[in-house]
Amino acid sequence: MSLKARLALFFALSIGLALFFQGALSYVAFKGLLEADLDRSLLFYARALAEGRPSPRGEFAFRLAQGGAETKSPNFPDLPPLAPGRYWKEGWRVWVLEAPGGTLTVARYEPEALLALSRFRLVLFASGAALTLAFALLAGHLAGVALRPLSRLTEVARRVADSQDLSHRVPPEGGGELKTLAEAFNHMLERLEAFLEREKRFTRDAAHELRTPVAAALAQLEAAEGGYLSEGEALQATKEELLRMKRLVEALLVLAREGRVTPVPLDLAALAREEARAFGVPYRGPETLPYEGDPLLLAQALRNLLRNAFLHGEGKGVEVRLSQEGEDLVLEVKDEGPGMPEEALKEAGRPFFRASPKPGEGLGLSVAKKVAEAHGGALVLVPRKPTGLTARLLLPANPRLTGTP
Repeated sequence: MSLKARLALFFALSIGLALFFQGALSYVAFKGLLEADLDRSLLFYARALAEGRPSPRGEFAFRLAQGGAETKSPNFPDLPPLAPGRYWKEGWRVWVLEAPGGTLTVARYEPEALLALSRFRLVLFASGAALTLAFALLAGHLAGVALRPLSRLTEVARRVADSQDLSHRVPPEGGGELKTLAEAFNHMLERLEAFLEREKRFTRDAAHELRTPVAAALAQLEAAEGGYLSEGEALQATKEELLRMKRLVEALLVLAREGRVTPVPLDLAALAREEARAFGVPYRGPETLPYEGDPLLLAQALRNLLRNAFLHGEGKGVEVRLSQEGEDLVLEVKDEGPGMPEEALKEAGRPFFRASPKPGEGLGLSVAKKVAEAHGGALVLVPRKPTGLTARLLLPANPRLTGTP
């Protein structure tokens, strides 16, 4: 059963139950008023009998039972002895009253009253059924109108699944939760579309970058075969291209890990000092600084920042600094090179983006940014005055790791 049908059925049952209880209360109230009017006339008739006054209008009858003797009017119905109380018997409204030494039964023949009650019940039932059906149809229509955004969302989801085209959108109509759902669905499609576009561009760029060192290595080998290069020169050139390919593949593997890390306790100060020593640059910071993170990824991120400083910062004034600012640990690589243009700072960190024509894979900052984000932090590039650049890895002191392999 569809959601529309379930909603219509729910509202119809709710309205039906409400009408049933309202009808029952109306019937009880109407019956009570009718019987109260008849009972007043019976009481008036009983008093008239006791006082010897004329009977009121209507077909009345009585039966007086005292001490085993019984006196009754000729038109009194054939009724068995009854306990004191009020009854409906064969179209008669009967009231049995206690009298000295016995009982006085007064009755009034009112078949029209019973017929009126029966007709009232029929009217209540028919009108209740008609109103329930009408409300069911109205509820179905209103449910269809209210759920129209959900139907369109379902239609768009099917079109996306069938065509794999993420450009479809759901018109955010109506209001309330369904409009919010449509907007959230559109936002999800936008994010997915942007993600797939980035993945396509990344795959295309990666294929191009991997093809370049392979083609260069083949060219060196072919040149050696043709006698244009010596074997030693060809092997050296091929080795350089293979090393470049190795760095490229390692960077791609880091980016492909989707930010997953393997956290272990480590000394961040020792890690930074070791990488600084490997590049022959000074380290400024504490002797020890406990941290929990992925040492391989953090070392690779710092290594990439140092390579970037030597390649684009020309190796001038390069140094590594480690400090704590508030709740963040700050791992910095500073240089006094030419720096980076303002427009390039906005694109820095995008895979395969190069701020200068100098050789490189264009993945160093991308990997560093990915590693920082995997540890719940960020990579910030700050221009230095008059020249230079500071690459800052901001790592939370209590890392919010994005996951483990």
